[in-house]
Amino acid sequence: MEETSALAQSIVRRLLMLFRYQHRFAHQVQRDWGISGRQLSALRYLVQDGPHSVSEISRYLYIGDGTTSPMLERMENAGLVERRRCSKDARRVLVEATEKGRRLIEEAPLGLFGQLRQSLPQLPAEELAMLDAALERLMDLAQLDESLLE
Repeated sequence: MEETSALAQSIVRRLLMLFRYQHRFAHQVQRDWGISGRQLSALRYLVQDGPHSVSEISRYLYIGDGTTSPMLERMENAGLVERRRCSKDARRVLVEATEKGRRLIEEAPLGLFGQLRQSLPQLPAEELAMLDAALERLMDLAQLDESLLE
């Protein structure tokens, strides 16, 4: 029983460390670069993958379009991104990084989730499956209702 209690505490401590690191990183980015961590993630996505719609950016960040649109407007006002109509479908608006946004990405540090997005694909499939199962189990234990996140 003592061993399981210690392991359980270790798991919670490690999760809290991840959250704390992400929180501190976001504050540091805001202070040093004048951009939120979420904005930095969106900008990095646009620089690496090219122009995307608001909905595609929302899915990448796991947030709603209603949160993404005002964020992109702030980024556009700061000169980091620009919106333009798609040449193939004029109804579709694409967002792309400006030169100023590209320069910021070259200099800004990679955050926790950016680092994970880069390093996780390098792991063997078996290890990824184990990590995925463990995280799914933690979500079950926490009784997380994913529908509340949509």
